Amino acid sequence: MADLPGTVNAPPQTATPLPPEGEPADEFTMLRAWMRYLRASALRKIEGLSPEQLRWRPAPGGNSAGGIIQHLGYAERWWFRIVFAGQDLPLNFKEDGRAFVLAPDATAASVGDFYKRESELADQAIDGASLDEWSRTALGRRSTLRWILTHMVEETARHAGHLDITRELIDGQRGR
Repeated sequence: MADLPGTVNAPPQTATPLPPEGEPADEFTMLRAWMRYLRASALRKIEGLSPEQLRWRPAPGGNSAGGIIQHLGYAERWWFRIVFAGQDLPLNFKEDGRAFVLAPDATAASVGDFYKRESELADQAIDGASLDEWSRTALGRRSTLRWILTHMVEETARHAGHLDITRELIDGQRGR
């Protein structure tokens, strides 16, 4: 039965809590809340996967769930720490799609821990910054933190959708 026009629907039930709808927040706070939600949603998709399932690809040109999580970790390193904060870090993950290639001994736990650590370091890199602040990179990519955060919400959401589909194909697990 459809709700009547003008009625308020309850927010969807998710295993990962959505950012609060009823609490006013400034843009920076809201973008960071969506990043936390999307990160947690992505990480849920690799919980309990075997090494084989972590590496399974849904199509020849597709990426594995583990590869996507690892890529998201490197994307956070790239955009927040290297581009925005100007940290001098190795760029070897940028070569030939290596960000998606898992080490032979990678597990769901190790890949998840990598992503969590990169997310923590990314958060530290932007703590106290302004959305209008320009990146400090020496690599020629100049962006505001607003653009970077908005892009990373989009990037993480897009890959979280890939992870939803991949996980459902692996073992039927659904939900956010």
